Amino acid sequence: MNSLPNWQQLPDLELYLDQVLLYVNQQTNPFLADREKLLTSSMVNNYVKHGYIPKPNRKKYNRTHLAHLIILSICKPIFPIAAIQEIIEALEEKHEVAILYNAFVNCFAGVELAEQPLILQKACQTIQSYHETLALIPELKGEIHEPKF
Repeated sequence: MNSLPNWQQLPDLELYLDQVLLYVNQQTNPFLADREKLLTSSMVNNYVKHGYIPKPNRKKYNRTHLAHLIILSICKPIFPIAAIQEIIEALEEKHEVAILYNAFVNCFAGVELAEQPLILQKACQTIQSYHETLALIPELKGEIHEPKF
């Protein structure tokens, strides 16, 4: 089964935007529905512009950027981006980025740990329910409904 990379597995070197897009899309694509759009350079530029992710350092992105972009890519089909960022900022006031990112990865994989913030648990449950609901659509379309007179 596919899983998101943990903090230690994220590249430990700075990447240019095209490398970031390739990496994040490779990591998140298995977890996105067919109808969901992959990360684009325009999205990243808008995330930086609106303060959803930190500004790159001389057009290079680090682990913190990758962690934020992976979380945004997984959560954006379900939650408003401003809400995702608000949650991230509130959690980062109490926890390091690496710890929070790993908590998200574990939670997303269905691993429940005592130290996971409740909001992460609920968000992961919501994402799981969303994907389970989408998986039912083909079955629903295949059903034949006889008119009832």
